[in-house]
Amino acid sequence: MRSFCGFTCSTMVFRMQNLYKSVELFIYYFFDHIQTMNCTNFKPSQFLASIAVFSLVGLLVNFSTYSAFAEKEQVGLNADVSTKINLGKTEVTSNSTTQANASAGNSGENTKGESNENYKSQENTQSQTNAQAEYHENYKSSYEKMSADSKNSFTVETDKHLYKSGDDVKIEGSIWSGLITELGGANLVSIQVLDNNGTIVNDGKSQINGDGQYNTEFTLPDNAKNGAYTINAKIDVSADLLGSLTLKTQANLQSSTKFVVVSPNAFAVKAEGKDFDVELASNSNVSNLQFDEQAKKISFIVSGETGTKGITDITIPKSLLSGNISVMIDGQVMSQTDVIETSDTQDKTTLEINYHHSTHTIEVVGTNAVPEFPASVLVMVTAIGLLVIFGSTRQSVIKSLYKF
Repeated sequence: MRSFCGFTCSTMVFRMQNLYKSVELFIYYFFDHIQTMNCTNFKPSQFLASIAVFSLVGLLVNFSTYSAFAEKEQVGLNADVSTKINLGKTEVTSNSTTQANASAGNSGENTKGESNENYKSQENTQSQTNAQAEYHENYKSSYEKMSADSKNSFTVETDKHLYKSGDDVKIEGSIWSGLITELGGANLVSIQVLDNNGTIVNDGKSQINGDGQYNTEFTLPDNAKNGAYTINAKIDVSADLLGSLTLKTQANLQSSTKFVVVSPNAFAVKAEGKDFDVELASNSNVSNLQFDEQAKKISFIVSGETGTKGITDITIPKSLLSGNISVMIDGQVMSQTDVIETSDTQDKTTLEINYHHSTHTIEVVGTNAVPEFPASVLVMVTAIGLLVIFGSTRQSVIKSLYKF
């Protein structure tokens, strides 16, 4: 609360200074401009009243709030949505770039006094900013694919970790060439998908190509239940061949992975007199979503059972926040392996964010926020209107004004 109040007060002082300068420049321009005009029917009281109106409008504009709190429209989530899941081999990694930069400024002896410390502090801040930009440039549209090898001879994975009812789920994988050789060839993979109650939602087969790869996809029903879904994949072999294989090879014929199905939540964000919808789908408990226009960021808190993995899918209107997007967790820039850009259209950007569960603050920071179009227009119209009003004044009155 104290930091928020301090921020608000400093912002108010900054805007009052800007307002003072704006009024000062306006008066200077007015006196300079009016000397060249033929003026009639001037009234000093009219001039002062108009200046007062201009100042009042400026104050109202400058003190408009820059933080919009979201009002959450709840869409029910099953209690078992945060079921412990295993998302293939994808791991949530911590990024140490910012920490390394921060500690670099404190290493060694300071032989150049306080100015050297300030220089290093500025340098570290710039390094952190560059790190954020670098990570966004590397956000990919999909996760890095797993390759089968001697240690993991049969893989299966999905293109995303979180889906909503009605979404297309893309499944793919690969088989190690050594395993195919041991089997004397392989043609088909049976794929079965079960929901969190063990009900089969899809059952099919996929052809294996010459490189040992396979893929298929299916569409989740519109009434798909929320929770953790399991994909079981199995290489088809004849009963006679199966009986001749070692137990280790038989175990390698099967592979599985999981994904999460979640209903989206809509958050209504108000900024600059407009309403914006930010959509969130998560297997975490999400709270305290806020939009800070001045900082150009959306922030929210996620929490879940320690030891499980959290996934949040966020869709942001570009009219609210856009540009070079970076995602931070508890103040640290997230690794490119933990964030993918699942969709990027003319109007919206969708990010999928992965993390280990506990309680975290996630921030999505952009370089462009909702423009202050209504406020700027108001100031412009007011300034032009004042110029028109004072354009009818008389040049001879200037001297009497200077007496004030």
